[in-house]
Amino acid sequence: MTTTTRTTEVTGFVPAITSALVQAAGFVTRMIVARRNRKSILSLGEWNDQMLHDIGVTRGDLHAALGTSLLDDPSERLGALADVRARVRAARSIS
Repeated sequence: MTTTTRTTEVTGFVPAITSALVQAAGFVTRMIVARRNRKSILSLGEWNDQMLHDIGVTRGDLHAALGTSLLDDPSERLGALADVRARVRAARSIS
């Protein structure tokens, strides 16, 4: 008995279109997330300075994070600034 296996190889146009659509969907998703996070950071501007201090950020951090490109997610910048501030505090407490 002989078994024949057929495989279909997709080449050319279809993979190129699929790749482009996946990249476009990823871009749109990143833009939606960045916009949502930008709105969240804007709402933090309504908090008083003590409340911001409690979560480890300053009003200047908010401005710096929102000063990024509209294509960038400002929450990444804000998180990095808060992380640096926390590390500095920890280092000072050791001394």
